Amino acid sequence: MQTSSATKSGRAKEDGRIVPDRPDFAFDPTDPWTLTFQKGLEAAKLEGKTVYEVGVGTGINVAFLLRMCGAKTVYGSDLDARLPDLAEKNVKDLVAKEAEQFRPIKGSVSLIDSDQARAAVKDSDVVIACLPQVGDPHDSRVTAFRNAQKAPLAEGTGKGPAEDHVAHYYPWAMFDDYPYNSVGLGLNEALLRQVRTEAPKAELIMNFGARIGTDILFDFFKSNGYEPEKISSMIVRQHAGTDISFFVALERALMGTGVESEFACRFYSDEDGTQNLSACEAQDLLTADAKTPIFHEVCTIHAKPV
Repeated sequence: MQTSSATKSGRAKEDGRIVPDRPDFAFDPTDPWTLTFQKGLEAAKLEGKTVYEVGVGTGINVAFLLRMCGAKTVYGSDLDARLPDLAEKNVKDLVAKEAEQFRPIKGSVSLIDSDQARAAVKDSDVVIACLPQVGDPHDSRVTAFRNAQKAPLAEGTGKGPAEDHVAHYYPWAMFDDYPYNSVGLGLNEALLRQVRTEAPKAELIMNFGARIGTDILFDFFKSNGYEPEKISSMIVRQHAGTDISFFVALERALMGTGVESEFACRFYSDEDGTQNLSACEAQDLLTADAKTPIFHEVCTIHAKPV
């Protein structure tokens, strides 16, 4: 979803395997988020199905769907207009025999907001996505909320390349009409509603950072007409480039309301996920030492329309 001319890995063979092009603006195919997502995709039994990926990135998931999951056809689009082309090249290199089964939607597509994207979704059995869950820390409404709760933006957050910024955050104010925007799911809820309108029988497979807890993620799907099931999970280290002051502000906004117990962010101090931390506690550790390892769950949820 992001931008840069640098390439971390070319198409040279590494240990006998072809390595996909992965510019700085694209997610690392070996990232734990990707591994968790692919574990879920494999468990979802997608053989012979038509799949649409929102946020196609490098195309690594497309290749996985075609080769490992046996998908019949895969469509893919991205907000960054360059990525469908990159995905197409990578898919041809990685799974040459199945490459013709990939149908990239060219150009910049926000969610499924184009005629071609909507037509492809109507033709799909399953829509998959891994979308940002944190509002842009420089959005005026996010800033006002954070300031009201005295949850300052971490030093250096959001000061990297604008393109990398897109990978971790979404434009909060644009999705403020969606109820679950209040817990960072506005972009995801917009996708759910669009899919429900365009392809009411399509299933969804989505990857989430479970920093707000899986109970809320399940409620999110049920409130939008889907029955969710968690099909894969992994404890991962909190990305150093992602601001968590939003989660701190959420916790502080509920203090003294009597409903604090109904919402608690879920971070961990250990990679096994046994030592719980609230967002406030996690931020205190990061403030003392920005290199402190903080962990949270990443999970893949398979949702069926009801």
